Amino acid sequence: MTAPFGALAPSPFEEAIRRAASGLSNNAVGKRAASLLLRAAGGKSGRAFDVPVFGTERARLHPYDNISEKRVFITPQFWEAAERGALAKFIRGGSGDFRFLDVGANAGLYTLFARSEARASGRPFHAICIEPAPEMLSRLRFNLEASGAAREARVVACAVGARQGAATFSVNERNRGESRIAPRGGLEVEVRTLAAIIDEAEAPRIDAMKIDIEGGEAAALEGLFAGAGGRFRPAFIIMEMSHSDTRASAMLAREDYREIMRAGRNGVFARA
Repeated sequence: MTAPFGALAPSPFEEAIRRAASGLSNNAVGKRAASLLLRAAGGKSGRAFDVPVFGTERARLHPYDNISEKRVFITPQFWEAAERGALAKFIRGGSGDFRFLDVGANAGLYTLFARSEARASGRPFHAICIEPAPEMLSRLRFNLEASGAAREARVVACAVGARQGAATFSVNERNRGESRIAPRGGLEVEVRTLAAIIDEAEAPRIDAMKIDIEGGEAAALEGLFAGAGGRFRPAFIIMEMSHSDTRASAMLAREDYREIMRAGRNGVFARA
């Protein structure tokens, strides 16, 4: 039986270390200090921690086997700060309900961040979270439930691609965020198109999308843009670029997206 949120809270000492790390500057000195503080905060102990995230949300983080969870655990101010800043600005600049598509949802941290910003802006929140790996699906569902977001987020257990089918999936147990579709993967997963997933959810539109699927972005975009109509074309996209080939960027350009920011491994795109 899964322990309820709060059962795995950091000790007072570990929480004090976390608070100190959250005040570090996002520079070389700050990053070196964060690496030292991670161990003191329990981040290398091989256990999970229940912590508040992004002001209003709650998550059980596993800093020992997933880089994104590690960064949010010890230095949330470092974690994709520029991309999240652009997403926050986009959310705050709109009105009405906000609809988010999280492709490669992992532990749900981008969804929780988007939800916190939507709530701060007084916008009802809806999300579709797509994740094929069983362990990360479990973490995703737990974090949504702990944050009270389970009814606002539709979880879809599959991989995405250019067409419906099946594929083998390789799990990276040292950094679960680098798991991916691979020819010699040990796990068989269903593959669906993003257009079909949006259609099944009966979503009237997608306002923003985050996509990070370790090189599968071009195939996923192909399966998205195959759908007719504007509701299959988010106005705002954060896309992981370091594993993507040039087809993904070219596809976005053909669909009238322009790159407005490059931050680390990610590109941020807006549709004209």
